[in-house]
Amino acid sequence: MGAALRDDYRGWLAPSGNYPVAVPDYEEPWDSPELVPAPHAPQITSVRPTGFESARIIGEHVRVGTPVIMDLTEMTDGDAKRLVDFASGLVFGTRGSIERIARRVFLLAPPEVEVMVIDGSDDSSGFYNQS
Repeated sequence: MGAALRDDYRGWLAPSGNYPVAVPDYEEPWDSPELVPAPHAPQITSVRPTGFESARIIGEHVRVGTPVIMDLTEMTDGDAKRLVDFASGLVFGTRGSIERIARRVFLLAPPEVEVMVIDGSDDSSGFYNQS
């Protein structure tokens, strides 16, 4: 099978063969594009918890498929570590992902959201790397 020159289609190439080819019998104007409504814009939730009580809010957003930016800069070290442990279990249970954005700031993404990391952090000191 190849392509054949179709005279009735103003010189465009159309596939040749024994199957029907959809050739429009009208000309669509190029200067008046059809307006298509924009799809629902994705939403990202930013949470700056001060205590472990915010874990429920974070969990509810991730479970419904909303990415969450979790800023732990205002939390004590103990509560922040508990919340990171909770978030790790949450994204594991939902098959999502967790990425460190900055020191004590994390992105929790549900499985339908692809996170692309361009530049890895070379900071080996800080809260995230504690054992």
